[in-house]
Amino acid sequence: FIIYTLDSFSLSSNRLQNTIPLSSNLYQHETNNMKLPSLASVYLVFGLAHGAALSEKVLVEAHSQIMGNASAVLGWQLAGSQQSMAPLEMGCKDITSLGHGNWISVGLDSDVIEDVFCTAASAPSNASATALAEIKLSVTDIFITQLLNAFGDNTEASAQWLCKNFNYTAMNDELALDSGRVGRAFCLNRPYGTDWVNPTHEVDIVADPRIYDLASYLAAILYTFSASSPTERWVMCEQYHYMAQAQLKLGINSNIVREELCIDHDIPLMTAHLVQTKMAGSSTNIFEQQLIVATDAFGDEQKMTWLCENIEHRDLGLLGMTPSNSLFCLV
Repeated sequence: FIIYTLDSFSLSSNRLQNTIPLSSNLYQHETNNMKLPSLASVYLVFGLAHGAALSEKVLVEAHSQIMGNASAVLGWQLAGSQQSMAPLEMGCKDITSLGHGNWISVGLDSDVIEDVFCTAASAPSNASATALAEIKLSVTDIFITQLLNAFGDNTEASAQWLCKNFNYTAMNDELALDSGRVGRAFCLNRPYGTDWVNPTHEVDIVADPRIYDLASYLAAILYTFSASSPTERWVMCEQYHYMAQAQLKLGINSNIVREELCIDHDIPLMTAHLVQTKMAGSSTNIFEQQLIVATDAFGDEQKMTWLCENIEHRDLGLLGMTPSNSLFCLV
């Protein structure tokens, strides 16, 4: 998601830092004020109890970065698809009037989402274009933060491997990531650094079909979870056609949103725990596919073996993913 400037993005020349600084005026909250979701807290205890390679402070900061960016993504997905000023102004004044405070219960930051609505309300004619740019940058920063923390303390070796194996064209064309930003995070001013070529064209919508559907599913889950009752959920379904076309332009499969949103009145609302579980599963699958595409690892047994052996699997849960000993591991 996209709230940060490149000028404030710096990494140590001796050792990669495990988080990236937020410089956006949309996200000024200190880490100790971020409420981690209960699911992530459980994973944190699990990881530390089994000798997690990274310190609790580093992991908490990394998770805060990820959740701050995730909040911005959701905010722009919603604000960028509104068709009138009224919901933008309402969300800017009090985002709980739209989400009923439900997003806080799964670890998202309502202040970030609210600030996004305020930004969109200040320039409604540019909201859609701004949303695309902001989503792209925030998604890129989530990917970078995950990579900086997914290899435990083995940051130097992992950075060298990633730098040598990144496919910047695939990052841009297939994943709609800021490939230069990723390259600078791992390769800039390093002895093994490789040059990257800026893309000749800007890609804002994910082309990879698996990630496109996974990201759409995650957006659908979080939007549906904002309903306060099955009745409101159905009203949201009935009114979704006003947002559907705009969401398609933001890289969201509106059919997937409808599948989650437009369900029978008798089906109860999702619990926060269930939503957290779905978030973790989707985040894991997105990260896996992004890294495979970004390093051309699909069908490459040597690369997949390296990823399997070097990913700190037990720490994945600390980053909001599902701990898995088999991720990237060929069966």
